[in-house]
Amino acid sequence: MSQTLEKRVEELERKVAALSQQSVVSSRKKDWRRTIGIFQNDPDFEEAVRRGREYREQQTYEKEIAGS
Repeated sequence: MSQTLEKRVEELERKVAALSQQSVVSSRKKDWRRTIGIFQNDPDFEEAVRRGREYREQQTYEKEIAGS
């Protein structure tokens, strides 16, 4: 502990700067596989899927009626 407070702070600032640069450089690559399963057992997501399915079925039904 023979270092002065000023020297210790300078050293800490250098280390923090180095760590900050390192985290920017080593940020994770975007990968679609990381998202698999994030909505598992999510009732809101299941409701959105159900409503989307109903909408698509309705559109298909209306097109069939219009085409006949």
